[in-house]
Amino acid sequence: MKPKTKVMKIAIAVSLLATLTMAGAPENVAYGQSLEKLTVRFTWKLKGEYAPLYVALEKGYYKAEGLDVQLAEGNGAQNVLKALAAGNENFGYGPAVAAAQAVSQGLPVKVVALYQTSAPMGVIAYPDTPLKGPKDLEGKRLAISVGETFGDMIRPFARVNNVDLSKIQLIQMDASARTMQFLTRKIDVMSVYLSNELPQIEKRAGVKFNVIKVTDFGLSVLGSSMYVSNAFAEQNPETVKKLLRATAKGYRDAMANPKEAAKIMAKHMVVAEQPDVLDAQVEATVVSTNAPAGKPIGWQADADWQATLNLLKETGGITDIKPLNAYFSNAYLQ
Repeated sequence: MKPKTKVMKIAIAVSLLATLTMAGAPENVAYGQSLEKLTVRFTWKLKGEYAPLYVALEKGYYKAEGLDVQLAEGNGAQNVLKALAAGNENFGYGPAVAAAQAVSQGLPVKVVALYQTSAPMGVIAYPDTPLKGPKDLEGKRLAISVGETFGDMIRPFARVNNVDLSKIQLIQMDASARTMQFLTRKIDVMSVYLSNELPQIEKRAGVKFNVIKVTDFGLSVLGSSMYVSNAFAEQNPETVKKLLRATAKGYRDAMANPKEAAKIMAKHMVVAEQPDVLDAQVEATVVSTNAPAGKPIGWQADADWQATLNLLKETGGITDIKPLNAYFSNAYLQ
């Protein structure tokens, strides 16, 4: 083979390989652009509820959108929302009802995707502690924590159900201490997410607890959602769209295969969780996922928002209701 011919063939081969590589790469990466670094700050410690986002991370859906996403634990919804408003965080993931209160208080934040139209909360007690309805909370010791959804909503819940809060011993403690205090019977009742803490604590205790679902007693409020500051969304609309598009793919896969999602989540748990508990958490999460027919996962309906806002106003959780577009937007969902 002549030297010039050999050189030409090598050049063509290299060019072809580069073309194929670029074709298979994400658009932003294909042209040598670096990934955009982002953080999604959860409002709580890692739990099975967050599995869909880890599915999106592990399967490369964020990277395919040109995003380098870090998923990080948080310490309460209000703290995360304040950090977003101050520009110290990119995205937050937590209960939309907390965002509703924050917006009503003047924080410049918005919900850009709603993954649960009703937060799956409950209150639990040991089998020998009567608990059939909200009035049974009177005379009992209830642990609450800063940033915990039911703790934030205990007053509206009490008003709706004519519960005398003065007859409940509200004991504020660190979130990490609540479970142990409950298991050792130092408190009588505690609130849980039915999709997360309940299967975990029942496994540890080896019993089935008495449970009241707060949604059965007038406290149906918006659940898991993606938050962003108004300024960030306005300045980076394509970034928001990319993050939500990739997250929706994670939700889609988790809904199709919850056990696979639980296995992926297990790899990322800071504190290892038993497989059957994670399975139960993820299964309960995907069952409650907001995936309306003909709409993107996370689509938000005016009626769901209006119902939560009306409840908050009627029970004193907020003083005034702003226009709905102050609270949420579907503009970034595709």
